[in-house]
Amino acid sequence: MSPEILAFVGAVVLVLGSLFAWCLTVLQLPGNWLIVLLAALAAWLIPEETRFSISWLTVAIVFGSAVVGEVLELAVGTVAAKKRGASRRAVWLALVGGIVGAMSGAGGGSIVPVIGTLFGILAGGAGGAFVGAYVGETWKGRSEEQAVAVGRAVAIGRTLGVLGKMIVGVAMVLLVAWDAFF
Repeated sequence: MSPEILAFVGAVVLVLGSLFAWCLTVLQLPGNWLIVLLAALAAWLIPEETRFSISWLTVAIVFGSAVVGEVLELAVGTVAAKKRGASRRAVWLALVGGIVGAMSGAGGGSIVPVIGTLFGILAGGAGGAFVGAYVGETWKGRSEEQAVAVGRAVAIGRTLGVLGKMIVGVAMVLLVAWDAFF
């Protein structure tokens, strides 16, 4: 096979792998970081002289975007929690609850494919974050009203943070595809 055909196949695998990685981000797994890894591997393995190569500048931009996505997700969720006076325990339990809830909510796709899965993940993640924060606050001895307020703030903050991180992930996939094919 010619180097150009191999490079084309590599670019297709890169874009499909990046899309798969983005789906992992939706599930609260480190998909954006997998996109960075895939882009770096492509930059290293696909010869620069082929039409379908990835530049190291693209890898650096994708890396920076992944950092921005993480900071965005963490900052939005933490700010919302701290505004309501969340304890550290509530924040950690909300994180765990959000991951468990997102994975549990993924089953919504069996009812309405794609949209149902996305909604199920977001709703499950928000619900899990709420329950985690609520448990953390009540365990800390806070009142029912305080626990509900913190849980609500954490659920909203987490949802907004995840949406922001997902948008960053889409931009990363598009950038990788653009550099590989255009």
